[in-house]
Amino acid sequence: MSKFKPPFCSNSLCSEHWHDRSNPFTAYESWGSYSTKVFGKVNRFRCSTCGKTFSVQTFRVDCWLKRVYDYDDLTERLSSCSSIRALGRAYKVAGKSIQNRIGRAARQVLAFDSLLSSSRIPVEDLAADGFESFCVSQFHPNNIHLLVGRISQFAYECDHVTLRRKGAMTACQKKKRAKLELQFHPDPKGTEKSFSRIALASLSVLSDEARPFLELWTDEKLDYPRGIAGSACASAMQKQGRLVHMTISSRASRTLKNPLFSVNYLDREIRKDLHEHVRETVCFGRNVNAQMERMTLYLFFHNFRKCHRSRGDSRSHAVVAGLDSAEIRKGLRDIWQKRAWHSRTSLTECGEDTWLGLRKTPLRDGFERRPAYISA
Repeated sequence: MSKFKPPFCSNSLCSEHWHDRSNPFTAYESWGSYSTKVFGKVNRFRCSTCGKTFSVQTFRVDCWLKRVYDYDDLTERLSSCSSIRALGRAYKVAGKSIQNRIGRAARQVLAFDSLLSSSRIPVEDLAADGFESFCVSQFHPNNIHLLVGRISQFAYECDHVTLRRKGAMTACQKKKRAKLELQFHPDPKGTEKSFSRIALASLSVLSDEARPFLELWTDEKLDYPRGIAGSACASAMQKQGRLVHMTISSRASRTLKNPLFSVNYLDREIRKDLHEHVRETVCFGRNVNAQMERMTLYLFFHNFRKCHRSRGDSRSHAVVAGLDSAEIRKGLRDIWQKRAWHSRTSLTECGEDTWLGLRKTPLRDGFERRPAYISA
């Protein structure tokens, strides 16, 4: 701890906040220390430019915490169908403590994925579809749109939209739905708007040299072409012929030959691996933002920890998708050590909503309060 040197000022409004390895931060001075039961002696520092004080803990994932968890173990347990309460029993803590760690881990994952995406070599076309689940109650179903590589089964992006309950209902259920809709009414164009963000994210796979043209496969839902048209960039790429939207019936056999096999495969994995999405389970999401944090952490486990094939190909989905294996190993060594900063991370619209918790949970008034350190 005594050898630690702060990499930059923790104040995002300070000019010293933007240092990197090529331009080391030196405008600081020692500012005493304090003792903790978990971390022992913790040194403090003060920025000479803005006067902001910070400590070694400010730059760690576990800042503000009084107990350290093994995030790799937590991720694996969550991705092996353990519920929040089951995890709480395993670690002998409250469920809120578990979700707090999952939120921290999800933000680390978003920053990690953003850092690696800049060096990705595009190698494949994409498939997209909506994974159906619900949050709060079955009167509030949702679609979690997934953007997946057709060859690698790498999950490039995910987004959430709350839907209006559909299907056969009794007269009593219709009355209850009408009553609930007085408190929360889903956006009738929510699916279209959500897919616009997915279409925009798909453009990250385009490359003038490596992959100048891209096929985006979906089923025949009419919201999807409207979603592409609703994204100015995606619509422009489509008119230029660089983004080609291909469709296939959702009733087609879900075999390896189906162009949507990769996203169908990921649907199946989520259904069996995340407890809140198991069919007819008593475990379900109560908070949309927490649900998306868990999904983000699960997709990280799928992309970087699981083998592309359980027999034969031991590479991860990320390596098959064109990410550099050496960069992945380097990033994974530090992912649970160095705190990710919102101000220093470039995020997609979907990632921004997950990081800051901007999605609205049905039947809750307004947006939920988030700690200030999350947006630092």
